[in-house]
Amino acid sequence: MDGARDNVLDLLLALAAPTPDDLVLDVAIFPSLAALAVAPSVDWMVAIADRAEVLEEGQRLVAEVGIDNVEFTLADLLALPYHDRAFSLVLACQALNTSPNPQAALAELCRVTQPGGRVVVVEPVVGDVTADAFNELARLREPAHKQYVRVEELIAPAEASGLRLRRREAARPSVDLDYWVQTAGASPAQASLVGERFRALPLDVQVALDVAFCDGAVSFSYDVCGLLFERP
Repeated sequence: MDGARDNVLDLLLALAAPTPDDLVLDVAIFPSLAALAVAPSVDWMVAIADRAEVLEEGQRLVAEVGIDNVEFTLADLLALPYHDRAFSLVLACQALNTSPNPQAALAELCRVTQPGGRVVVVEPVVGDVTADAFNELARLREPAHKQYVRVEELIAPAEASGLRLRRREAARPSVDLDYWVQTAGASPAQASLVGERFRALPLDVQVALDVAFCDGAVSFSYDVCGLLFERP
């Protein structure tokens, strides 16, 4: 697993603090990532995605490492097929940026969380300098991407949905551009276009993303926010 994913999963685990008694729902664009990290600490968990190919890849990865306590389900984040207050721990790791309505998605996460339960949101975030450029690059890489937002734009709708912020953490992973593109399953044409756009980024954006060029390779860093909410 690459360093960027390690940083993200370390952040997720630190905030989630899963226990064997937790009833866990993992909502993610790549549900196997959280499953690989969380499943060893719990008796059972459910991982959902809205695309069959994502679930199939998740099933393959967890089977590859011998994890057998994850139930994979095809589901819509905006209409989760679960009763109110069904889970004690809900994980949304890099899931909200692909939702057409993040506020409605957060309301659904709140709905299926038990009183006193936790909702952990881990998302790449942007600032004034990086917002437009990084979102354009992310859409070229993965057409399902909708929007990376500022930290405050994650917190406000979550609290409006009835969740209370208990803890806020940050990470700044560094990643090789080719690997970042490949993990989204981008075509060679998409990868080439993303590379061209990276090399043409304005200087202030390059500085904000720590873009580095070395022997034809490109690397960069980006901000990730981890938020721990509790449902009252």
